[in-house]
Order: sequence, then structure tokens, then C-alpha cells
Amino acid sequence: MVAHTLLGVVRCDPSYEIKYIVENLKDKYGYQISYMNAWQSLKRSMEIDYGTWESSVQLIQKYMCALSKYNPGAVVEWKHLRANTEMSKTLNYVFWAFRPCIDGFQHCRKIISIDGTHLSTKYKHKMLIAVTLDANNQVLPLAFAFVDEETSDSWKCFFENLGRHVVHGENGVFLISDRHKGTSS
Repeated sequence: MVAHTLLGVVRCDPSYEIKYIVENLKDKYGYQISYMNAWQSLKRSMEIDYGTWESSVQLIQKYMCALSKYNPGAVVEWKHLRANTEMSKTLNYVFWAFRPCIDGFQHCRKIISIDGTHLSTKYKHKMLIAVTLDANNQVLPLAFAFVDEETSDSWKCFFENLGRHVVHGENGVFLISDRHKGTSS
């Protein structure tokens, strides 16, 4: 019941704080719920509105197909872990880059900044990103990837795809990174 009460709030402000849920329910209904119940209700209302992490991961393939279809020249590369059965695969890695960004790199500085960021989920997936600066000092995103972990192998796959699809064998390209243990080897 509380989760359905929160649906409008979540649609307007997905970062709504739990302490306000407790306060608002107390003011509106005169009922005090625990912090844990408020947190679970907020989580459930977000799942009702936006789906679960598992359902979102299942939609990545459809999203990437749509991305390729409606962005001519976009590059999408997949890597899956070995599956126990033919019907199930575990996503290990997906790389993508948009054609205008790939083409735009030819007119940018040959310095690429790379970094990885944690996705805010119960799983440990990361997003890897490569960007550069154009002549107006504006950031141009070059490539993206979802990886299961930020490791030497995932960075290697990212660099291989970046080199194959974006850099195209250009000489004198420099990389800048925070030297995360996955990028330093």
C-alpha cells in the first residue's frame, strides 16, 4: 500500500529521501512506519515504475538493437561469458559508439580521457567511458561500455574496440586515465 502511495512521488523525484516518506505518511495518514519499511516501499515503487535491475538487463539487447537501427553506423560489440545452457548467457561486456562521435574524433585533439564508474545497483557492473575535447574545448563522448567488473580484461576489450572502431590506427593518440588497477596493466 505504501509503495503504491509513493508512485506519484517517485515519478516526480526518484531521489526522494526516506526520512520524508516517514514524515509524509505520518502527516497524511497519522501512521508511523519504520525507516526499513519506508526504504522497502520506496524500492518497490521504483521497481513498479522503472522495473527491476534484472528486467533492465534483459532489455539491454533490445535497447542496443534499437540504438543500432536508429543511429546508422553505430557500433555495438558484445561479449558473453560461457553459458550453462544454450538458452542462457551471462552478459560480460557490451561496447558501443555512435557514428557522429567516431567521425568527429578525426577533427579533435588526439587525447582520449578514459574512466570507469560504478552503476548504483546491487550488482557490481561498471560503465567505462572514453571522451575527448574538440577545438572549442567541448567534451565529445567517444565510446561506452558496460562491464561486469573493472579488470584488466574488461579494459583490454574496451581498448581493442576503441582502437578498432574509433581511433582506426591513428598515430600519436594519448590516453589519460586515473590509473585504476584495471587500467594500469
